[in-house]
Amino acid sequence: MLSRILLAGLLASTLVFAQRGGGGGGSRGGGGGMPSMGLGGGTRLDRLTEALKLSKDQKKDVKAAMDEAQKEATPIQDQMNKSRLAIAEAIAAGKSKEEVDKAVLGEAELETQMTSLELHAFAKVVSSLEVDQKQRGIPIVFAMVKGAFLGKNWNSEN
Repeated sequence: MLSRILLAGLLASTLVFAQRGGGGGGSRGGGGGMPSMGLGGGTRLDRLTEALKLSKDQKKDVKAAMDEAQKEATPIQDQMNKSRLAIAEAIAAGKSKEEVDKAVLGEAELETQMTSLELHAFAKVVSSLEVDQKQRGIPIVFAMVKGAFLGKNWNSEN
């Protein structure tokens, strides 16, 4: 009975994680005092362009950096989905604590890879900003990049 409850909880949390990538700026733990770009219309890139008054070249550079990161993130996200399922199945099958811990550590490594990818994309985007844009832009870009690659398209209209 306990294993069924644990499985149900793990599956529910997996669904929550799967949904977090589709939201607007800062969808992955966006709070923490980070300003949001608002829920206004348009894509993330449109909202960032408007908030920071990006030039055409800057907009092109931001899109290129984020598109490149999305391509790198897709296989990691696929592995993360499989890893979460493996954890749930291990718990449901009554596997040993060591086997469950091994699966959890594998998931943690994938989460670390995704965070590293997000931070590298953040650095590329910030490097394309002018000095006056960086002051207000760094928190906005950070909120936009965090969790952006957990969906199929970082530039969704959410």
